[in-house]
Amino acid sequence: MVFLGDIFSQLEGLGVYEYLLPFLLIFSITFAILEKVKILGEDKKNINIIVSVILALIFVTQFTLVSTLNSFLPKISLFIIVAIMALILFGIFGAKVHEGLGSIGLAIGAIVSLFAIYWGLSPSLGFEIPFWVQNNFSVIILVLIIIIVIALVTGSSSSNQNKFKGIDDLMSHVFKK
Repeated sequence: MVFLGDIFSQLEGLGVYEYLLPFLLIFSITFAILEKVKILGEDKKNINIIVSVILALIFVTQFTLVSTLNSFLPKISLFIIVAIMALILFGIFGAKVHEGLGSIGLAIGAIVSLFAIYWGLSPSLGFEIPFWVQNNFSVIILVLIIIIVIALVTGSSSSNQNKFKGIDDLMSHVFKK
């Protein structure tokens, strides 16, 4: 009987994770960008394929880049799963996530995404969180939450949305488009 773990071990032994998957990822992203931007001209699919293959092959020969990619992508995948779960929770509490997060929600999402990218790249590129942040992380998060709540409650707007009657009103104000 063949176990699933044995199949993954065989694929790893064949170099699928170190060569084939990074090659396919770089090729597909590069090809999609070249097709969308049309930098090499209209209807130049063959040239876009050649350029994408060359760039992907050059990338795969750089072992440090492949190693960085292989350590970075699982962490970012975890962040994406957490972000999707957060959006699901917002939806459970009545936020209309399908209408967008609004400018404040988008700014918060962008900042959190930058921290996630920093977290994902930190071991491979030698980034380190400053010592004072490591020791005071919970205090920093608490202060940020307090600032955000104060900004939401006291922020001025054209309509009278500053007085919230419940969680639905607060969530609709935070995630308005």
